[in-house]
Amino acid sequence: MMDQQPLRKFTDDGIDRFRSYLTNLGNGSAAAPPFDLLVDSDASRPVHEDIHIENRKFATRLELARYLDEVLTDIEIDGIESDVHLWSWLSLYYFDQVCPVGKNGGRKPGRDYRHILEPGYRYGHNHLIAGAYLVYTVYGLNNDLSKLLLYTPLHIESGFHHQLATRQSIITNRGLMDAAHLLYYNGKTAKPKHGSIPRYKPGSLYRFIDVIQQLDINYDLYSMTGDEVLQLLPAEFDRWQE
Repeated sequence: MMDQQPLRKFTDDGIDRFRSYLTNLGNGSAAAPPFDLLVDSDASRPVHEDIHIENRKFATRLELARYLDEVLTDIEIDGIESDVHLWSWLSLYYFDQVCPVGKNGGRKPGRDYRHILEPGYRYGHNHLIAGAYLVYTVYGLNNDLSKLLLYTPLHIESGFHHQLATRQSIITNRGLMDAAHLLYYNGKTAKPKHGSIPRYKPGSLYRFIDVIQQLDINYDLYSMTGDEVLQLLPAEFDRWQE
């Protein structure tokens, strides 16, 4: 596959052929990715003649989101966040990163929505490329607040991304996302603080979500800053603020 090429998107035929490949892969096929679909005139079509996409290696989903924000910023695509054909084409383009070959020589694609976008809050965030772009750009978390959610390699959706991006009342509330960042992000390791995920641990992410949902009944959380939200949290969260 070329190191750089004009940005394209799948046709319906391209989507069908890519989905067929994913199905066969999930059933144990060892076939190589059908990269020919990326430029096949029946399977894909150009998006913008002046926009080129690079087949570069990304260490994290944050790096990918940052790059795509730069590349796509000058493209006017109505409803880009739900453009199934664009994001699915990009998934195949970066398939060696979103579905890498494992130690046993095989690939584990998982559910189709990880590679073929299913728009909406139920599964849209699960798309390994579009989900990262949504957090970084569409939800406006940008470089700082995206760090908590997008620190993983391209083929892994972090627990923080999975739990927060599915909840519209949280992911769209900058104050709540800032509070989560202040609580759980470790700037020294560039990862969440150790032990901040477990469901039944006091002050963990799951407890944060539960408490926020309770506070939302009596407080206008959309009007608050991250620091103001932290002041409302019970004592079990104190250790995470240190």
